[in-house]
Amino acid sequence: MMKSSYTQNSQENASSNVVADLIELDPRVRERPGPFEFWYALTAPPKQPLSASFELRETARQGRLTSTVLAIVAGSLIILAVPTSFAIHNPALLVVLCVLLMVVIFALFLNRIGRGFWGRLTVVLAMNISLIISVITWPGGLTTNTLPILDIIVVEPTLVALALLPPASVFILAFINASVIGLLFYFMPHSADLAQIMQFDGYEVITRPLYLLIFVVGVIYPVMRSVLRAIALGDRAKEIAKVQHDQAEREARIASEKKLLDQGIAQMVESLTQAANGNLQFRASLPDAPSLRPIAGSLNTLLARIRRSSQSDYELQSTREAGARLVASIRRSRQEQQPFQLQRSGNPIIDEIAMELAVGHNRSAQLRQEQ
Repeated sequence: MMKSSYTQNSQENASSNVVADLIELDPRVRERPGPFEFWYALTAPPKQPLSASFELRETARQGRLTSTVLAIVAGSLIILAVPTSFAIHNPALLVVLCVLLMVVIFALFLNRIGRGFWGRLTVVLAMNISLIISVITWPGGLTTNTLPILDIIVVEPTLVALALLPPASVFILAFINASVIGLLFYFMPHSADLAQIMQFDGYEVITRPLYLLIFVVGVIYPVMRSVLRAIALGDRAKEIAKVQHDQAEREARIASEKKLLDQGIAQMVESLTQAANGNLQFRASLPDAPSLRPIAGSLNTLLARIRRSSQSDYELQSTREAGARLVASIRRSRQEQQPFQLQRSGNPIIDEIAMELAVGHNRSAQLRQEQ
């Protein structure tokens, strides 16, 4: 029974894998290999088939997305940020950028071995901290040249967090960045040009990064929620397709087994009917349903015992009748004083007894005559 259940489960798993392969062959679903497959092979977990669990598939999808985003971050650091630190002669900023680049490389390693969440979290925090340090270490304090960096603080880490971390975490990051911007304007010294601008348009200068932060979070957050929900719904639809296919095959298998059971039961009913009508030579054939074969074997054994019992009853009855005729012949011979007439009854036992009696009777008669 356990072997049959294991075989059935293996067949269902094989059927599910076939359905998963058919779904993945659909050009609307299949993800075509791109030019960066070598990069994914180095920095992302292996791609999982549709037959794998949702957790494994989601881990693989998130790993490939993390690999893409971190590649963009690393490229922007190498191509744009590091040359900028050389151009403005800011060694502290260069050190910060190099540390951030090493953090990105370490996060890619964690992503490759399947520990991508901690790497993504580390990258987001390191990006935020490096941008804040670049503002703090800027020569001359807050200047008009540092205002774009404040915009980058509210945009770049926020977008990376929305892409790599759970969407709700962006609100924590937004609160931290808004607080940091307020503290920077309040505590850091302002350059002459920035102080002049603050006298006439200070409210706009302070609220511009905050407005940008609110806009980015307010637009991208619901979009990411919708994307994640669409991914979950698509995966659920694939699983439902597999379940429907498995259910259809299970119902077809149950119908086939029921048909075999009905045929086997009809055969056994026919055997019992033949036996009830006196045809004890009838033998029940083995049904195709495996569960009925032991019953058919037991039924044939029962019919064989009934045949033997019937044969024994017939032989006993025949022996009784032949014995009764033999006794009647002996009595008649004795009463009529006639020689014993041997009459074969067809019963071997009684005929042998009658032969012995006839021989003994004839010898007795011969002795009497001699005397």
